[in-house]
Amino acid sequence: MSANRQPELYAAALIPYTAAAVALVLRMIARRKTRIMLSWEDYVAIIAFLIGSGFTFLSLYSKSNVRWGLGIHLRNIDIPEDEIVHHYFLDLWADMWLYTFSVGLSKFVILGFYWRMFSKSYIRQPIRILFACSIGWIIVRVALICLQCQPIDKFWNKDVPGTCLLTPMLSLFGAGIPHFILEVAILVCPLVEIWRLHLAKAKKLAVVAMFTSGIFVCASALGTIIHTAMLDKKVDKDLTWDGIDDQIWAVCDVNLASFATSLPLIRPVFCSLGSIFSGLKSTSLASQGHGNPNSTPTFGSGQLRRIQSRKNSDSDSGTEFADEGGYMDNSASTGSSQAYALHDISPRPSDLEAQRGIHVHSETIVNYSKS
Repeated sequence: MSANRQPELYAAALIPYTAAAVALVLRMIARRKTRIMLSWEDYVAIIAFLIGSGFTFLSLYSKSNVRWGLGIHLRNIDIPEDEIVHHYFLDLWADMWLYTFSVGLSKFVILGFYWRMFSKSYIRQPIRILFACSIGWIIVRVALICLQCQPIDKFWNKDVPGTCLLTPMLSLFGAGIPHFILEVAILVCPLVEIWRLHLAKAKKLAVVAMFTSGIFVCASALGTIIHTAMLDKKVDKDLTWDGIDDQIWAVCDVNLASFATSLPLIRPVFCSLGSIFSGLKSTSLASQGHGNPNSTPTFGSGQLRRIQSRKNSDSDSGTEFADEGGYMDNSASTGSSQAYALHDISPRPSDLEAQRGIHVHSETIVNYSKS
């Protein structure tokens, strides 16, 4: 019986793909549960998943025994070698397009989420830079695909007159390594701000864990780089046997990127399952209208102390927000006070521009009367 690595490809494709599909469905359920309208990030996440689905299908079907047998030694495939080479490079060209836009759009999804959470914090400039770099990465990838060979069909049809300009290593340095660096930067970007949140250590670690799901994407991107470098050094290449590693890492990268973009948003679904997830219910990242109704929703993590003063004919009081949802009574007189909350009060644009850090989207009013 000839060696066959196709089961590895099926496992590497189907397990992350199932996780990505479940995470996307839970993301939509969480939106419905919290009565939040779908934002542009949700639609982009759906598009990225659909493109990734096409990549996964192409990996499993067209590269199986049905067509040309990726994962089997070239000598054991009952198909002419020229035909195998033709199918290999034709599918690779299609893969490059699907991979570029699935992974690229997933970067936009997670960065859009970061922007809504931290647009008034210290990392807003790094988020903008990462947005620009992600756009640049897609442009570079598209340019590399289009300039791979002239004419383009020379890439998969060696009989066509023309030249191929780019080597695998040049493509690696032009797209693979920048992709890995971007993924690491996207992973690290919010961690400092999350750690500054005024949360119990266990809750803080739970929030960090949701954001660090992108570490799997970094691992798959690194695996692609290592395999491409090793394959380029091989003198005697078995195309269908050696090439499966690159496909395994690529399909993992696509589906894990989709999974990582949805994971931080599915907490409301988990919280509704029972008390086992109650430790996450009061995190201040639940700032979109769900979570503990008695907590103060916040965005970002820099400390903001905002003083509200309200006067009338017989009362004069001041309220200062400090830390998470607390207040201090700064009145100089003695008397009694009554506090109540008005929700859904958005801060003025001038206030947002003037302050950095956490922005409170609820307001507490204290009525004070002298004794």
